[in-house]
Amino acid sequence: MVAPRLGSSPRSPSRSAKQALINFDLKPEELEAYLDEYVVGQQEAKAVLATKMCTHFHRVRYMLERGGRFQDTGFVKNNIIMLGPTGVGKTYLVKLVANRLGVPFVKGDATKFSETGYVGGDVEDLIRDLVHEADGDIERARFGIVYLDEIDKIASSQNFIGPDVSRTGVQRALLKPLEETEVDLKVPHDPVSQLEAIEYYRRTGQRKRQTINTRYILFVVSGAFNGLEEIVKKRLHKQGLGFIAEVESKKEMQVNYLRFVRAEDLIAYGFESEFVGRLPVITVLDPLTIEELYLILCNPNSTVIINKKRDFKAYGIDLVFENEALHLIAERAEKERTGARALTRVLERALIPFEKRLPSLNASFLVVTKDLVEDPQGVLATIETNPGSPELLARYKKAVEEEQERIRQFILGREKIFSRAYSLKLTPSRVDIAIQIHRREDLDLHQAVEELSLLLRQVKNYERSFERRTGFKITFSEEAVDKILQHILQIEQGVYAYCERILNLLEYGLRLLHERTGQSRFMIPPEAIDSPEVYLNRLVRRTYTSN
Repeated sequence: MVAPRLGSSPRSPSRSAKQALINFDLKPEELEAYLDEYVVGQQEAKAVLATKMCTHFHRVRYMLERGGRFQDTGFVKNNIIMLGPTGVGKTYLVKLVANRLGVPFVKGDATKFSETGYVGGDVEDLIRDLVHEADGDIERARFGIVYLDEIDKIASSQNFIGPDVSRTGVQRALLKPLEETEVDLKVPHDPVSQLEAIEYYRRTGQRKRQTINTRYILFVVSGAFNGLEEIVKKRLHKQGLGFIAEVESKKEMQVNYLRFVRAEDLIAYGFESEFVGRLPVITVLDPLTIEELYLILCNPNSTVIINKKRDFKAYGIDLVFENEALHLIAERAEKERTGARALTRVLERALIPFEKRLPSLNASFLVVTKDLVEDPQGVLATIETNPGSPELLARYKKAVEEEQERIRQFILGREKIFSRAYSLKLTPSRVDIAIQIHRREDLDLHQAVEELSLLLRQVKNYERSFERRTGFKITFSEEAVDKILQHILQIEQGVYAYCERILNLLEYGLRLLHERTGQSRFMIPPEAIDSPEVYLNRLVRRTYTSN
């Protein structure tokens, strides 16, 4: 993944969180671009999360820089509430942001609180977990992110007669952490904590109390909010019949009424006004369309495809997908109405028979075709009958080409991002090399491009090493560098060893040319990499001809 910009490393104890925040310089558009690489669609939600989270940490940094001179009594946190159906990427988005920022992150489930009623320690346990995620570094934990899912489950029931104590109690328990409170890191009813406190008091005569302040901890809550659309729709009908009629008249357009939600709708849904007031930022995620589900499958960073590929790769089987199959999987998943989660279910239904049988057949690849998705058992029977079929091999090669083209278009669409992040020029040849590394080494695309960048640096290091050893300054042309990388991936040899083999052949010609002409700087062209002996002979002939 991309190296975090908030400090040197998410786990590095060598720098304080305060110093890391002062160095925070990630811009909203940069964070949004990062999210675009992993999440299809949901442009509004990505923009809101990227903007408000970056603003939160920039503002905290701004206040920390001013220290005690700065009055921040009225500090209001950009706590966020996310509305959207299941499987549209709410949790995934927040995890990605926390990973990119490099801050401690914990996820809780509001249903845990509503089932047990109001137990204050449960809510505070989220903050203690944040300290644990920060490896016990309270300073780092002070600037973490707490994500609470299924928040709609703690709304008081609209059909409940009398006060719904368990749910409103949880809302009230969250009020102080959402704003600012001191949380004791020792659980009062924990026997270990009690024994530690007794021992500390016996030795020092003082009470030991470790706390963490939630002032700068950012909270993100989310839920599907089933039934909230009806509340919003009724309000819109009351407030503007003309407007709602105009919206509903567009039959071809499916209206997401959650986009018009206001604080009053959330209160009507069952939240207390104080609770809603502590979540000033609202963002809405849309249901996924067939096209968006298809694009998720095409995304090289898609965990759906990555996980399935790794299931088969564990048996030495290369799993590839034809475009037609991806379209059909997306269509079937959309009918289930559970978002991206349905993609995994559709895939499992189609692929479990192959996952069971192919390892016993010692198969090396499987092509997921439209026919396979429609009739898994029939296709499996065909493979069992003739596993080495030339037709199957041809389809495999074609499917690999399709997959590589999908990855190529993904990289080219983000060429500036990759080039800027790793300070390299992405030629068409280098894109192909990155794809080869991505597929062969089973690496995330960013990791693959980072590996490419490392190989390029090794070539430059060899150039300097050769100059120190011989006194000749050599420079491989861009095309020659690409040839070197292509060859070392094919023969699985290190950069230094490969370059040394090439230059051992060329060094005689370079020395001869230097003796005859005094030349000590040489540009090594691509033909010297492809056919070093032929190039050497031409170099020697040129040397004698020139004299």
